[in-house]
Amino acid sequence: MGIVIKHNISPKVVISRKANCLAKPIKDILSSTSWKDRRCFIIAGGPSLIDFDFSTIKDELVIGVNKSFIKFPATINYGMDMGFYDKITNSNSTDVRLVQLHQQWLAYRGVKVFLMRPNFKLDPSVYVVNNIKEKTLSFDFDKGIYGANNSGWGALALAIVLGATKIGLLGYDMKVDNVAKRTHWHKGYINQRFDSMQSKLDKFKKPFEELAPVIVDAGIKVVNLNKNSGLDCFPKDSLKNFLQNYSK
Repeated sequence: MGIVIKHNISPKVVISRKANCLAKPIKDILSSTSWKDRRCFIIAGGPSLIDFDFSTIKDELVIGVNKSFIKFPATINYGMDMGFYDKITNSNSTDVRLVQLHQQWLAYRGVKVFLMRPNFKLDPSVYVVNNIKEKTLSFDFDKGIYGANNSGWGALALAIVLGATKIGLLGYDMKVDNVAKRTHWHKGYINQRFDSMQSKLDKFKKPFEELAPVIVDAGIKVVNLNKNSGLDCFPKDSLKNFLQNYSK
């Protein structure tokens, strides 16, 4: 399983969204140098990971995006969507899929991180990172991160603020699988439409494209580990080469 960061809050505690936000700042358990100069991976949702062997990264620092916790016990699981949070913490759903998702969320023992936004009501098993509006890289948890418009970017910004300098992107396809009619390696999200997903992904690429030169100038190596990805602003390579060329 992935590297575990010890924290005190039980993931079994689920508080109604009507209560005040009970989440604590991520800086309570992690600092802006916690992963200083380290190698890490980020698991996004692209369909290229359908047959991926997750055991190859079991001993690595890993940030999982959104539903990644159903497949891999990442060090951190990151999200920014309150609607998604409501679904994974809903203990009263009559939908079998949501019941299973909720149980998997409770079973996940990594650090649960959400981007903090106004009126977000999060339970005490979750940590928050501040959202800044300025389109920039941040290297300071006191400031926060630029969350942009998607969790894949936010997870990369989180890895950078943690100090990681060798970052492998997994599942950053930024395109749907038109042959298999798949949008994700998992089953996607309720009410999601295949025919409109590509236009969303095209918008999701923008913060990566805009800030990729800034990342390079900061000396951070970001490698897209899907050679067929639609995200072209970072160099692409195989997982094998990345593991060989960039030490932990």
